[in-house]
Amino acid sequence: MKRLFLIGLVVEVIVGGLLLLMLLSPISQAQSGDSTDNTTSALMEFLPDIRKIYRTALVLPLQEVEQEIQDPEIAEFYHRLLQKYDLGEL
Repeated sequence: MKRLFLIGLVVEVIVGGLLLLMLLSPISQAQSGDSTDNTTSALMEFLPDIRKIYRTALVLPLQEVEQEIQDPEIAEFYHRLLQKYDLGEL
């Protein structure tokens, strides 16, 4: 049974690596100038905006907590803290 899990893990790692390689190869070709801009723009439209997803996942819980703070002084401090580290808006 352990062997089956190990074989499954190895196959998943290989398949995942190949998929990642397939996704990254057009990007690297576009950066080297071998590919046209159309391929790069089509790929970028297909892929999700990882930066936006990460920022939303980081900021949204902090904004929700800010709404629940009852003490005005603490709420103001927390708001300034979020603004200082540019976490106040999505």
